[in-house]
Order: sequence, then structure tokens, then C-alpha cells
Amino acid sequence: MNIGFIGLGQMGHNMASRLLERGYALTVWNRSAAPAEDCRRRGATVAASPAALSTCDAVITMLADDAAVDAVWIDSGLLQQMPATTLHLNMASVSLAMGRRLAALHATAGTPYVAAPVFGRPEAAAGGQLDIVAAGTASNLARCVPLFEALGRRWFNVGSDPACANIVKIARNFLLGSIIESLGEAFALVGKSGVDRAAFLDILTSTSMNCPAYRNYGQFILNEPAQPTFTLNLGLKDIDLALKAGQDSGVPMPLAALLQEQHRAAIAEGYGEREWAALGGFIAQQAGLK
Repeated sequence: MNIGFIGLGQMGHNMASRLLERGYALTVWNRSAAPAEDCRRRGATVAASPAALSTCDAVITMLADDAAVDAVWIDSGLLQQMPATTLHLNMASVSLAMGRRLAALHATAGTPYVAAPVFGRPEAAAGGQLDIVAAGTASNLARCVPLFEALGRRWFNVGSDPACANIVKIARNFLLGSIIESLGEAFALVGKSGVDRAAFLDILTSTSMNCPAYRNYGQFILNEPAQPTFTLNLGLKDIDLALKAGQDSGVPMPLAALLQEQHRAAIAEGYGEREWAALGGFIAQQAGLK
């Protein structure tokens, strides 16, 4: 397969590098030149414009947000320029509204489309260890399976409507925000009474809460990484997506509203570019703990 790749941020760059390692012919485009040049050194072709990717068998987009998708894929007219033989595989996190819009536009244009957002951080992308949630027609998904197997350790089929994959990603990240908030509050509660927080985390993850989310985010709260791979600002973006999806779907989400308030307060205190789990540190600060 000849693959196009648009969007070479931390995640996209590592995903593109993984495809190159697996022997794919890759053509890349990115709004800033440096990541694309690094991919060129690894064997990729660098396109002068996104339109140059129209000859590819599939084009993966890993753009930052709805606005970037709108600018690069829709408003530019690129979607309408794509031939019916080129599949669009959108692996980025977008809003439910954008997910539905992309699906509708592709259906109208008669071009194949699959939504397949990913779970995992840049290091997982580099090692082909992402978890992938995908939705689209059976024939379109079948075309993507080799790519899923190159990029991920497992992929999940959540139906024929591409927007279903987007809402699964949104709901899952909302739950991660809830875990960080609740861990931060619980750590502050026991810490204020003199209990060692590391010992408390060991108790949690040795009993009923023995799962990666509690172990990993608990450790990130106790020992914040010096170089964040997912910032609190990005966490707020995911909480905003959950609230908007709730509004669009008629689902009350009072906990999401609380999380949004907490994220905004932490950002106002300078936590925005720190690791997402630094929200726990903000909660400790509000409780008067170091």
C-alpha cells in the first residue's frame, strides 16, 4: 500500500516512523517543515501540498483538532478532490459533531472513510503498541487492518458509523480525567491526615483498583514527568469535547462540568503545559499540601 500521512505532531510523527519501519511507502505532509524533513531522512516522500496525496491508496490524518481538520481536509476542498479509490483514515481525536460531519461529507462525495482514533502516548505509537478504536463499513475496515496491525497491539470494531469511534474516544478520555481528579482528591485527603501517598497508591492498586489507569496516573501525580507527553491543556480539550458531545446528544454530564472548572482553575495557576496528572498537584496545592 502507498500511504499518505497528514499531521506530524508527537503522535503523528511516531506513527509515521512506525509505518516506515514496517516497510510502507509513505508520503507525508505537515504544516511545519521540520517533522516532515525528519521523515524524509527515514525514507518518506515529502509532499508539497496535501493535494499531492490524492494518488495514495489511503491517507491517514492525525491533525490537532477540529479547526485543523476543517482547514486542511474540508475548507481546502481536498475531500472533494480525493478519488473514490483513496480511503481517508482519520486517527485523530475530533468532536462528535466533526466526526458526524466528516462521515456525511464522505458519504456525499462517494469516498471511503474510516474513523479510528487511538489510545496511547507517543512512546506507544513508536513501538506499534497503540489501542485503536475503529468504525466504518466492513469493506473499508478490511482495507485498514494491515495498518492497524502495524500501528497497534489491538484494534476494536465499534460499528459501521464512523462517528461511533469518535464518541468512544471522547467518553474514554472523559473517564481518564475523572480518574485523575478523584485520585488527586483522595491523595490530598489521606495526605492531609499524615498518610504516605505512595503507600496509599500501593493499597489502591493492590486491591480493587489494580488497573493501568490508576497505577500510571497515580505515579504521574506522585512523580510528575519532567517532559510531559500529554499536557493539562490537552486534557481540558478532551473534557470540552465530552461536554459538547453531551450537549449534542442530550446527555447531562455534571461531572464533566466540574472537571472543566477544575482544569480551568489549574491552568489559571500555571499548570497548563504540565503533565495532565499535574491536576493532582493543583488539588494538593489547594488543600495546603506541598
